[in-house]
Amino acid sequence: MKYFAVIGHPIGHSLSPLMHNTAFKLLHLDCQYEALEIDPTSLKNAIERFRDQKWGGFNVTVPHKEAIITLIDEVVPEALAVGAVNTVVNRNNKLIGYNTDVIGVERSLRLEREKIEGKMCTIMGSGGAARSVAHVLIHNIKPKAITFSVLFPEQAHAIIKSLGSNNVQFNVIHSTDAALETAIKNSTLIVNATTVGMFPHVLDSPLPTQHWLSNKHIVFDLIYRPLKTRLLNEAQAAGAKTIDGLGMFIHQGAASFQLWTGMEMPLDQIRQVLETKLTSDDE
Repeated sequence: MKYFAVIGHPIGHSLSPLMHNTAFKLLHLDCQYEALEIDPTSLKNAIERFRDQKWGGFNVTVPHKEAIITLIDEVVPEALAVGAVNTVVNRNNKLIGYNTDVIGVERSLRLEREKIEGKMCTIMGSGGAARSVAHVLIHNIKPKAITFSVLFPEQAHAIIKSLGSNNVQFNVIHSTDAALETAIKNSTLIVNATTVGMFPHVLDSPLPTQHWLSNKHIVFDLIYRPLKTRLLNEAQAAGAKTIDGLGMFIHQGAASFQLWTGMEMPLDQIRQVLETKLTSDDE
């Protein structure tokens, strides 16, 4: 049997075990996937266990996507360009890092690409997920400007520096800055790349008021549990186009699954299982 996992802190909310174990079962693969709670101080030592041949690889989530880069043996160029790793493959005891989040982001925004091109965007957050969103916007969509609304401005400036020279304007504001209102109102795309609003804190929102939202907005929340966050509910009420995090979650997972197994994840069946679970959460 081959073993796989997702590592993070906290990790109790993750539906990755349900997604991957369902896929293994549907494809009759002798594999098992689990969620492992690993805090930042334990990360370096914890990584070593995955070199054992029983491990095929693992996923990486908050807050380890950036820190893990220096702890594994190799990182593919795209993941290095993004500055974040969310998938690791154990290839003959050599740990190789990839970023499949960019696939999930690109596919989630694909239908809205023409509406976003040349327009203003706001990304709330400065972690690994925010890096992936910024990478896709810069390389696939080409907006006019990106504003980062963050708790730690130095992290946003590091993202901007890593993106290199391009024709996109960048702004960085603190998430409590009064300038956030102007940034939101002037943006076509608003992305929540924070954990604010994630289960079990479902009454929280990264925006202080829903009155900044309108029908001109596209609001993309990377959180998938709950499926409809407070932010998305308020955006929908304002007439905005909303994109939940489930599509991104499934597509990044499917790309990880293929890296590990060489097989295609049965997407339609997986989506049905996850939607059923998320619906039952809301009841």
